[in-house]
Amino acid sequence: MRKSTLAFGTGALFAVLAGVIGAVVLTRASNTETVVVSTHTIFPYTRIQSRDVTTVTVPKTSGIAGLATSKKSVVGQYLSFAVPKGDPITAADLNPSGGSFSTFLTQYTERTGQTGMLMALPVQSTLASVVNPGESIALIIPQQNGESQSLTTLEPVPVLNVLTKQKGGTPTALLIFVTEKDYRVLAPAILNNNVQVGLIPQNGSFKAPTSISLTSPTPSQATGTAATPTVTSSPPTDVNAQGGKP
Repeated sequence: MRKSTLAFGTGALFAVLAGVIGAVVLTRASNTETVVVSTHTIFPYTRIQSRDVTTVTVPKTSGIAGLATSKKSVVGQYLSFAVPKGDPITAADLNPSGGSFSTFLTQYTERTGQTGMLMALPVQSTLASVVNPGESIALIIPQQNGESQSLTTLEPVPVLNVLTKQKGGTPTALLIFVTEKDYRVLAPAILNNNVQVGLIPQNGSFKAPTSISLTSPTPSQATGTAATPTVTSSPPTDVNAQGGKP
């Protein structure tokens, strides 16, 4: 009788423990979720490979909408926005039209609140070839205005990606976003191969001076006087915008 009572008590104890463990497991399962995170920083307009992502279990406390929960839902997709290492990937980060640059631009302008366009700036210098995706650069444009020389500086210009003909190949162009105002200056300069790339600090500490005189001005052939080169941080005045002839 004692042995049956002991066996019954032991069985009941194990049943209770199993129930408690099961309840704990179910509670944890209901309070956690599996999400897809990046294994390294992934830049915009990059097609996600299997090695680029992994899955982790996290508490359901993030409040982030549209979290990807399986690798197969993101592998092969293109990103519209950079995802830092270890960050989760969401549906809003993906380009729903695959490799469409147009959709990419639309998503970028909606998220940043800026209006502008994407441009491919050809890599024509050693300095441009060392620019990394996600960085901001300065674009320096020499200009000749009659007898005077000037430099127009556009900055910061975000580099969304570095384009190559093949993965891991030599950079051929920088995918940049420029505002409508800057486009009027940059477009003709690109056509004339008249753009220089400058590297700037990524903490926003650099500001191009509005005007600076160079110490070695070029003499004017017409008058014999010295034409003063200057550096400006904004595009030249648009005559048409001020009521001039179209």
